[in-house]
Amino acid sequence: MRTARLLSVILTILTVGLAGGLPLAPAAGAQPPAQLSNYITDDAGALLNSGHEAVTSALDRLYTDRHIRLWVVYVDNFSGMSPANWAQRTRNISDFGTYDALLAVATTGRAYAFLVPSAVRSVTPSQVDGVRRNQIEPALRRNDWSGAAVAAADGLNTTPGSPNRVLLLAALGGIVVALVVLLIFMRHRARRRRAAALAAARRVDPTDANALADVPLQALDDLSRAMVVDVDNAVRTSSNELTLAVEEFGAGRTEPFSKAVTNAQAALSQAFTVRQHLDDDATLPAEQRRQLLTQVIVTAASADRELDSQTEAFEQLRNLVINAPSLLDGLTQQYVELTTRVAPTEQRLAELHNEFDAAALTSVSGNVATAKERLAFADRNIGSARAVAGQSATAGQQTGLVDSFRAAESALGQARALLDAVDSAADDIRRAIAELPSVMAEVQAGVEHANQQLQKTPKTKSSQSSHTTELAAARDSATRALDSAHGGGSVDPLSAFVQLTQADTVLDRLLAVLAEEEANADRLNRAFAQAVFTAESRVHGVSEYIDTRRGSIGAEARTRLEEAKRHLQAAQGKNSTNLAEAIAHANAASTLAAQSQSLANADVQTAQRAYARSQRGSDTGAMIGGIIVGDLLSGGLGGGMGSWSPTSFGGSSGASDGGFMGGGGRF
Repeated sequence: MRTARLLSVILTILTVGLAGGLPLAPAAGAQPPAQLSNYITDDAGALLNSGHEAVTSALDRLYTDRHIRLWVVYVDNFSGMSPANWAQRTRNISDFGTYDALLAVATTGRAYAFLVPSAVRSVTPSQVDGVRRNQIEPALRRNDWSGAAVAAADGLNTTPGSPNRVLLLAALGGIVVALVVLLIFMRHRARRRRAAALAAARRVDPTDANALADVPLQALDDLSRAMVVDVDNAVRTSSNELTLAVEEFGAGRTEPFSKAVTNAQAALSQAFTVRQHLDDDATLPAEQRRQLLTQVIVTAASADRELDSQTEAFEQLRNLVINAPSLLDGLTQQYVELTTRVAPTEQRLAELHNEFDAAALTSVSGNVATAKERLAFADRNIGSARAVAGQSATAGQQTGLVDSFRAAESALGQARALLDAVDSAADDIRRAIAELPSVMAEVQAGVEHANQQLQKTPKTKSSQSSHTTELAAARDSATRALDSAHGGGSVDPLSAFVQLTQADTVLDRLLAVLAEEEANADRLNRAFAQAVFTAESRVHGVSEYIDTRRGSIGAEARTRLEEAKRHLQAAQGKNSTNLAEAIAHANAASTLAAQSQSLANADVQTAQRAYARSQRGSDTGAMIGGIIVGDLLSGGLGGGMGSWSPTSFGGSSGASDGGFMGGGGRF
């Protein structure tokens, strides 16, 4: 017994030693990537007959419905390669096309890869990822090898199910109700907007065609309709009132009003003709329609302005007849008051001749005699007006009343002005004598300032040439006034003072205009410099941002940047010709650069999230920076799959081959 036990121990030791000294055979079932000749390759013996039939049926159904070929491979392990790389190399060796998908399963190694070409448009990356994570992987964890393949085929061949009829009808009913509510709301909002647009259009000067060019076409149409109605009502009312006025005052006195109504009727008739053309032809081009609508509005507004220009005079005419006795009493009071001023004013004029040279009094020397004539004329017309007013009114008799009243009123006004001029002459002359030296000094300073300004003429812009020409003429006029004041200011100081004051006013106005233009030009130059600086900074910043992250930034951000560069170049080109346009281009460049930056940020964030899901953190920065090129922009990252190639000099044709949807991993 002891001998048998000893022999057993020795035999065991020898067996273990031999086993430890001999090399191990390769793992059974290991298969490197190879060309696939059948749609189902089961080197691992994973499928039973029923499972093989189920997978074959699913693959045939997928091809019949979608023309997508799904290849299924079962092996024990992937020969030490990653699932994605093994599957990718198998695709390349098998010369698969853009509609060949592959499901590779390592049953012993418990790994898989599911690759679907991005050219397959019937499914999206998110759908492929959902099939992989929610259907294929759970089946593989249960060792349901055939179920995983069927899930892959059915996942690529998904069709929407038939909804419940009641739910469909309810949904359709809800949509209809929502559409009705939306339609009512939109019509109400459209009416409010249309009314607001019409109100805004009414605030525009209807006689200004340039201002009407900014009014929306619909508002312009509404305004034209409203205006022809309003003006037609005004013309009808004015015509009726004019008929009564002609009977009362006669055709002569009412001629201005008759002319205004006739012109308004003719203009309104033209507006109605154009409006009829617009109503009859709704197919007119928008630009032609706008021109005709503008013509209607301007014509109608002109007719309205024609009537408005005579409104005040017409009201005064009617008021004169109604209140004739009291108005004539007022004229009589004025006549008495002015008559009592004649003798004192005549005495005052004689005193002025003793104090001042006759040349200084030229403008008032005949005022008293002329005032007496005006007063006598006013007295005769007041009497004539009272005679007519005392009679019963008949057709045309009121004309004499109006004519006499207007003549007396005008004569009394002139007589008052003549007497007032004599009374104020002494004060005016003394003031002119006192202020003449300071006015002359002020005008002399203005002339010198004008000379300095005119010396800058070669440096000024063409838009100021008209003002500089006016300034030269004003300077010459002021110089002549100064020469006249030096020669005859002591003889007629009032005339010299008036000439100098007028010349100084014109000179100051033109100098102020040129000063304002220079200030505006300075402001524009500062605004341009600031706008260009901002635009250059933004364009440079976003350009650097895209350059260092070009592997993750798409076309839209780059397009905005190029457009920003174009506007910036235009701004720099128009600096010397049109500063306003240059500033507009610079501002547009800043806006586009900001939009480009926002889009680029979004692209980079999307790429970073994609790489975070793909667990390829070591290559993320290189791909985002464009140092290496992968499938970052196509959204094709999933699971552990991915490939890249380094960038180099040359075009973009070799940078990427399109990519795949899906991925792989452990189960």
